[in-house]
Amino acid sequence: MNTLRRHAAAMPERPAVSDGKDAIRYAELVERVATASALLASAGSRVAGLAADNGIDWIVADLAALQAGVTLVPIPPFFSPRQVDHLLGAARVDTLIVDPAMAAGFAGFEPVDGAIGRLSLKRHAGYDDSAGAGRSAVAKITFTSGSTGQPRGVCLPAGLIDTVAAGLADALSDLLIERHLCVIPLATLLENIAGVYVPLMLGSTVHAPSLSTLGLYGSSHIDPLAFRDAVERAGAESLILQPELLRALIAAYREDGEVNRQLKFVAVGGARVADADLVAAAAHGIPAFQGYGLSECASVVALNRPGDVRPGSVGRPLPGVAVSIAADGEILVGNQSMSGYLGEEDGEPGIIHTGDLGHLDEDGYLYVTGRKKNVFITSFGRNVSPEWPEAELAHERAIAQACVFGEAQPVNTAIIVPAGPATSADAIEAAVTRANRRLPDYARVSEWIVADSAFSPANGLLTPTGKPRREAIALRYLVGETAPARTSLVPRRATSSQDPQGTHHDFF
Repeated sequence: MNTLRRHAAAMPERPAVSDGKDAIRYAELVERVATASALLASAGSRVAGLAADNGIDWIVADLAALQAGVTLVPIPPFFSPRQVDHLLGAARVDTLIVDPAMAAGFAGFEPVDGAIGRLSLKRHAGYDDSAGAGRSAVAKITFTSGSTGQPRGVCLPAGLIDTVAAGLADALSDLLIERHLCVIPLATLLENIAGVYVPLMLGSTVHAPSLSTLGLYGSSHIDPLAFRDAVERAGAESLILQPELLRALIAAYREDGEVNRQLKFVAVGGARVADADLVAAAAHGIPAFQGYGLSECASVVALNRPGDVRPGSVGRPLPGVAVSIAADGEILVGNQSMSGYLGEEDGEPGIIHTGDLGHLDEDGYLYVTGRKKNVFITSFGRNVSPEWPEAELAHERAIAQACVFGEAQPVNTAIIVPAGPATSADAIEAAVTRANRRLPDYARVSEWIVADSAFSPANGLLTPTGKPRREAIALRYLVGETAPARTSLVPRRATSSQDPQGTHHDFF
């Protein structure tokens, strides 16, 4: 908030936040945050849930909670009602900051006087003032969707959030970005920190329109041309994208043969991106850079950026972040950790075991090769991180999504979602063949099954943040008498020998 006040004093008329319809300047932003902060304090709020679409009011409410010392719990719009109920109860949310259009879905909360812009305030009717005590050191609780089970709350202190945002602001300051467009829900920690706090620290303008105006529908439906037009219309100089959004943007520019001339920096995270996608993005004027992070470390851990890029890597760790590699290849992160998971807060920083596999090169660039729990071992003893062939398959225009399996099997099998209903089997085979040429033999796909529908949160085959639910996909397509027939790229006997010089990891 001190940085915001300095900006308000030095450049009070500079636009701070806009939503496509309205805009507020830095001086007005500070005033609105102060008013909203006082409102939260007078309401006796300790833990506030925030349920609203992207927009000015979301950002004001978020900053007001920080200023008031209220623990904020962003409520992801893609959570199911059951997940939201779990979030509210686990975090002991006593105050709800909610868009009136969403208010009907929250039982047990009663209206109170006051509002933050268009957002109403509600208090939990049966709240016990002692229930949220002892959590004042936690500025934000972000819930991770996970691949199974109930979401888990990650408790983040204000100091850690500020450190990460300041580190990112320092790393990006020389790019002179004046306008950032938020295209991911602000309840997602990465957009919240890197897409709101960082631009505001830099004195830039945050453009946060309603997600429905961007060509993005739900968690997995994209209108590429509408998305591209929204980026152009906003005059966006920076974006934060998931790999699927990056591919959609590439496809939109490729269709018209256009080149984007305004973007300066596009951070890509959430899953591995094929190097070929980054090259294709650059060819269409999209300066895309792979990064890496996790909620337990307040989002970003490492990042490539203009002038400091190592192809294939996720960049170098932010200053002060201690990244090391365990004996089994797991990435460990120190000096940048949460207070603990909800219900297990200890307030002591420690080493975060990320569950990701990777390595550091001699220049300190970090490479992420896959999830530790996802690695499968073929019947030839080869260890394969499925994210690797999946990224190569998804780079192909004929393939929208892919999930690869091969545990204890002589060949790897992919469940493939075609790019469209008109995509032929021949087009898929050609795409698989091209992807295989970029992979060593043990990671190649020899058999595939065409999925009958896209992986999505609605059918239980995708997490809300875009990661495949592997067990659910395997049960649907690989197990039992109802499993679809597989298509083979080559006869099985042709894959029964593998290059003995290939990478091999002993398994005991």
